[in-house]
Amino acid sequence: MDVDEVVVKSEPVDDDDEDEFAIKKPVAKQAPRVPAAAARRRVVNATAVKHEVKREPDVDIEIKPATRIERKPVDRTHWQAVQETLVAPKSDLDAVRVPQGSTKSENVLEADGSLRIFWLDFLEQEGVIHLVGKVLDRASGKYVSACVSINGIQRNLFVKPRPTRFSGGRETDIEVTKADVYQEFDNIRNKHGIEEWRAKFVNRKYAFEDHTVEHGDSEWMKVVYPFDQPEIPVGTSGATFSHVFGANTSAFELLVLKRRIMGPCWLDIKGAEVSTKATSWCKIEFTVSDPKNVNPFKDDDETAPKDTPPLTMMSISLRTIVNHRENKTEILVASVRTWEGVNIEDPTPPEKQPSSVTTIVRPIEKFPPGLEQRARSERSPFQAVKAERALLNSLLATIGRLDPDVIVGHNFLGSGFEALLYRLKELKADQWSRIGRFRRKGFTISKAGSNVRLMAGRLVADLSSDAAKGMISSTTWSLTEMVGTHLKVTREDVDPEDTHTFFDHTLSTPDKLIQFIRLCEIDAYFQMAISSRVQMLPLTKQLTNLAGNSWNLTLNGGRAVRNEFILLHEFHRLKYVCPDKMFNKQKIKIVNEQGEEEEVVAGHKRGKAKYAGGLVFEPKRGLWDTYILVMDFNSLYPSIIQEYNIDFTTVEREEDENAEEEKIPDVPPSDMQQGILPRLIATLVNRRRQVKGLMKDKSASPAKLSQWDIKQQALKLTANSMYGCLGFSGSRFASRPLAALTTFKGREILTHTRELAESLQLDVVYGDTDSVFVNSNVTTYPEALKIANEFKKLVNERYKLLEIDLDATFERVLLLNKKKYAAVKIDEAGSRSTEVKGLDMKRREFSKLSKDASATVLKEILSGDATENVVNKIHEYLTSLGETVRSGEVPIEDFIIFKRLGKNPEDYPDKKSQPHVQVALRMKAKGTAVRAHDVIPYVLCLGLDGKTARSAQADRAYHPDDLRRSGSELKVDYDLYLDSQVLQPVLRLCESIEGTERARLAECLGLDPARYTSSSGNEMQERAFFTFESQITDKERFKDASPLTVRCPSCEGTFTFDGMQADGTDGVTVLRHKGVQCALCDAPVHPASVAIQMETQIRSYISKYYLGWTVCDGDGCNARTRSMGVYGRRCLGFVKPDCKGTVHPEYTDLQLYNQLLYFRHLFDADKALSTTRGSARFDEVRTLTQANAKLLADCVGVADKYLDRNGRRYVDLGSLFGFMERIRL
Repeated sequence: MDVDEVVVKSEPVDDDDEDEFAIKKPVAKQAPRVPAAAARRRVVNATAVKHEVKREPDVDIEIKPATRIERKPVDRTHWQAVQETLVAPKSDLDAVRVPQGSTKSENVLEADGSLRIFWLDFLEQEGVIHLVGKVLDRASGKYVSACVSINGIQRNLFVKPRPTRFSGGRETDIEVTKADVYQEFDNIRNKHGIEEWRAKFVNRKYAFEDHTVEHGDSEWMKVVYPFDQPEIPVGTSGATFSHVFGANTSAFELLVLKRRIMGPCWLDIKGAEVSTKATSWCKIEFTVSDPKNVNPFKDDDETAPKDTPPLTMMSISLRTIVNHRENKTEILVASVRTWEGVNIEDPTPPEKQPSSVTTIVRPIEKFPPGLEQRARSERSPFQAVKAERALLNSLLATIGRLDPDVIVGHNFLGSGFEALLYRLKELKADQWSRIGRFRRKGFTISKAGSNVRLMAGRLVADLSSDAAKGMISSTTWSLTEMVGTHLKVTREDVDPEDTHTFFDHTLSTPDKLIQFIRLCEIDAYFQMAISSRVQMLPLTKQLTNLAGNSWNLTLNGGRAVRNEFILLHEFHRLKYVCPDKMFNKQKIKIVNEQGEEEEVVAGHKRGKAKYAGGLVFEPKRGLWDTYILVMDFNSLYPSIIQEYNIDFTTVEREEDENAEEEKIPDVPPSDMQQGILPRLIATLVNRRRQVKGLMKDKSASPAKLSQWDIKQQALKLTANSMYGCLGFSGSRFASRPLAALTTFKGREILTHTRELAESLQLDVVYGDTDSVFVNSNVTTYPEALKIANEFKKLVNERYKLLEIDLDATFERVLLLNKKKYAAVKIDEAGSRSTEVKGLDMKRREFSKLSKDASATVLKEILSGDATENVVNKIHEYLTSLGETVRSGEVPIEDFIIFKRLGKNPEDYPDKKSQPHVQVALRMKAKGTAVRAHDVIPYVLCLGLDGKTARSAQADRAYHPDDLRRSGSELKVDYDLYLDSQVLQPVLRLCESIEGTERARLAECLGLDPARYTSSSGNEMQERAFFTFESQITDKERFKDASPLTVRCPSCEGTFTFDGMQADGTDGVTVLRHKGVQCALCDAPVHPASVAIQMETQIRSYISKYYLGWTVCDGDGCNARTRSMGVYGRRCLGFVKPDCKGTVHPEYTDLQLYNQLLYFRHLFDADKALSTTRGSARFDEVRTLTQANAKLLADCVGVADKYLDRNGRRYVDLGSLFGFMERIRL
């Protein structure tokens, strides 16, 4: 089997990426997640941990050793073949479109004057909500865009009265009346210029984390006033009231909560009037004066429309060029492909649905000859315009004419949209606001990421948004990669630096430019096809319907917003006052101790320890070939919340600001009424169970099955994400005590599960958060399944709602560390696959070359073959791989390393030491838009001198296009790749395999084996296991000490002073009866000079120690730095970005202490006498000590002065055993 045929289970890359939308077909669940940790190496035989077990037939994942690595080309369709199937019979330029304002109200309104609209998006302006959606035009029989402006929405504030008046920074005994609260708030609203307001006292409940607010049901003053009045500052308080909630609540939030609008749906609007003011670009506009006239249809209303109306979807692809002279990014080509009447729940792929394309191109200087004629005569014609402004006007006109409901793009809301906005603004394009659906006068471009507001009214499905990345499995999320992996099509990339060559007007034909145009056109299809393949729109719609927020927020936001809205709806329905939404650095007003108002920045409390997360068992490292049962708790945290009724309303929790650790609250009594959060999760789980029941209907159509599948996926995602709102500190409903209680019960459950397994004589070899790896000690699948079912029954009997189930059965497992393992998984049918978790081959920082090598070695390790054969095959493979790499037969693509930017490249303080940052900075200098969270590709090359590097040096990292460019002199640093990208991952895989050696593996790859014969970085740490220091000899203790060098003032030469015990066999004895004499000229050296020189050298060693240099012990790293990371001893990766080594002091406290002892030892008369007693030299040494008594005493005194200050020689027993003072017998 070739390398490319390795079957490895898909897994998201390791980074801080949110995996909330990672929806896959219902196969086995992924293996558990575990944090990494170091542990002692467990050397085992590669054949098995237990040698006597019976072996099953080998897994069919063997690879035959070959003398040369053969590489199969990936079978993909070329983009031009796809292009041929998409060419429309004619451009949409001549298509007839319904002009704006031509739709008549009588063709839209119902007989009773009501309006039925399916709302898609909204815009909030000064408290007025403009809903945009689709209405049926009965005259044409088509759904057209409509805008409904909802007026009359009022702010809702809840004022909490104090029990007694607050004055002078303290509570008084004066009771507060309702009139007092009303009067004080009247004064405050007058102060802020609020003219129109109403108030009444109501009963509301509070159950959240502000412990200064009375919990439970109590009386509040509800205040309402229009949104056109000024906003009361968040956190306002007074002498008669302590809190004001709802001051910054948006009009949209109030509308959807009060009208119970759960995401995009059909609305029944009474009293809608045709608007006389053009607010939007929609076909027809209405206004509503009372928000109570806006209501969703009831579920049991048989007359209500049910299905989502057909939508118009437009995919936009742009091509730009950097004008270096003016430092501006300009638009060269714009292509839009449009699908009209799309049913988003129809699984028909976009290539099988009719579409039209409009493409506009403009020249850099002028077009190649014949382009304008070809533009009209091509099978798929395009527009050739003279200037960029004409291109932009044509693009806006096309958008206005087609009026898309959905815009699909790649990096559209990033650099593409930003470049488009700047050009629209600078060139003063006509009706620029047609890019969205609302008319705008001012043109303000905000920082990147917030300009989506200008698209209001149209849904934006950006394939590079955070939400999309959660749905699309990818390494870099580049369009080229996604097209290859998801569509199996080869996309042709164009180097931005080569763009001008396509527009060369000196060419004889326009063929090259037309090819460039077609590449832009096909990208528009690719974007739409990928979004359809991952079901982006139907899934996000279902998620939005469950949460009750807006569709665009789900498309371009995270799950935190969805969690927030689903809880807001539930708590509002039950008459709870909800916490205010706090934005970063938002200032709130409080009353200080002096009773005066002051502003503070809202934020989270600092200095409090984070609560403990999931429990992870230390893995029993090695290769196991008895069947391992992965027993997994289904949806552990949501199930715990239900099992123990964990909720804001049920758990008693205390706030202790001085507590160093989170206090775990008690579980509520079993007879307590079910809380809101458990009930909400239970509802979602039951609904999913019902939907999955419907999916068993064999008569259901494929379209219906697809709809049900999407719905059950959305229900599962929502239920599983509910715990996240508790633990996420930025959540509006964050509750550390509830999150801590949930994870505590999780750890407790996992511990009890392991104890149960051990009581049944089953060995738990690993465990993580919600799963345990149980060694069944059997070697057949039926026996393993029987044990799993028995264990499952015993565990599930302990709980009401918690359920454990068999998630996977592993035939062989290689356990390397926490979060790091590989296994051969087997199912009932006997089919086998390889599952890999956390290994280097799953990380984007490792090249394809590295991943292929790791996969091949891993297959051999898991093959079940004898150890000797496994080792020999690995050696043969690595030898062949080294030869193949050095021969230049490996393509550049296999050397590409990917790394994600954690921040904008210019914001890195250590940018010169980070390869991907250096490449990103060069990309920006060339005009490529690069920002935080982008994934940067790079290749490590030889230096200008042609020499290899010992580690990944930032200045030797280049973009792959720099190597592909014709005439490039850059060469890949093969030795560096074979070392850091191949050898190091292979060493980690072979760590537990008997018969493999570091030096031998390095030799196979053609590397210098001498570099890998020992690990000098661990030398100091290994000494911790040597004999006690008090029992080792002076020779061993001082073997690394530096000698004392003495400078002769007469000849100015330097010589070594070997001390009292020097016998002259290795040189001249310099200590004589008349003192120290120069070994070079026999001149005497004054005793004071010797003492001063020794003290000077002592100080130099102390200075060396305090310089704080550290060295990494990682294989092939050896980084030397004075920088210290927040994780203390973890390598910072300056030299080798992927290094997992530990840093240690280059000059340790032990070395300094031994150096001081050595200097003292040189002049220690008593030590010299005791050492030589009984020997022939005793009389000589005694005579020398007597003759040089003052010199020896002075020098010993110098050494003792510094040894007395050295804390290493002392142990504070009082501190060590101080705890015993508190013991009372």
